[in-house]
Amino acid sequence: MSVKKIFPLIVTLFLGASCMHSIHQVHVSDFDPYGSFESGKIVKAKTEQFVIMGFVTESNYVDKAYRDLQAKCKDGRIQGITTQYITSLGFFSWTNKILMQGLCLS
Repeated sequence: MSVKKIFPLIVTLFLGASCMHSIHQVHVSDFDPYGSFESGKIVKAKTEQFVIMGFVTESNYVDKAYRDLQAKCKDGRIQGITTQYITSLGFFSWTNKILMQGLCLS
């Protein structure tokens, strides 16, 4: 086989096999045992951090997700917060994702 036939095949296999997703951690906060959970509503916030070859531009994306979650429950308190830390891998880059959700009680 010639190099002209093998090189595109190798590049295609390398780029096609380089994407992957992984959930690293899931944290769950506590619930107030005296609250009325039926009256609450689910609130969600999601932020991302893009990393290319180890260089980042956004370093406070977790704090931003928490502030966004609090802003969606202004008149109440949030209980049962779950935080998922997810990474999506790409070609010489990856994206860290934070998904927070909780129960907003008035």
